[in-house]
Amino acid sequence: MWKAFLFGAIVAAAIGPMALMIFGLGARQGIAASAFAGLGAALGDCLYALVAFVAGALILPLLAAYEPAIRVGCALLLVGLGAWMLVGQLRRREAPAAPQPATRFFLPVFLMTIVNPTTIVVFTGIVPQLPVAGSFARAVSLALALASGSAVVQLTIAAAGSVVGKALPGESWRRAISAASAIGILAFGIAGLAAA
Repeated sequence: MWKAFLFGAIVAAAIGPMALMIFGLGARQGIAASAFAGLGAALGDCLYALVAFVAGALILPLLAAYEPAIRVGCALLLVGLGAWMLVGQLRRREAPAAPQPATRFFLPVFLMTIVNPTTIVVFTGIVPQLPVAGSFARAVSLALALASGSAVVQLTIAAAGSVVGKALPGESWRRAISAASAIGILAFGIAGLAAA
């Protein structure tokens, strides 16, 4: 159980598009929004873990046949997301944007985690090293342990983003942090396209 928890923490700690998005949300929207985003990412990790523990040895290798197309599609999605976020941050506003409801960030980040190339590659490569569940109940408990490890790290990233956002002297700095996060996501997407 502790190995699944540790693996979840390691997956979440990898600096990738989701970590950048959650950190940027923390800086711009505060702890509540970034915490919901972090929990969305942890739920995405939980879903992958459940599939891996139940039937990963059968299902994930089948995806290998479509890996090039999956990588291109996911990379294009990251490019689109990063560009959209960057345009939104660079657009001049007369007044700071009103904070969005915190819960609205949960589902988009969950969906982005599901199609994130990093998540797919990590879980595909790690399946042989995961403990065998043996039963569906055991698979669920291991997936929840992994999601708990992921959630701890995601919430830490969310809190760090929020602290940085509060420490910055004005709205323009918070927007700069969000723009930097968007550029990072865009760079991950471009790198994915180049690798594919």
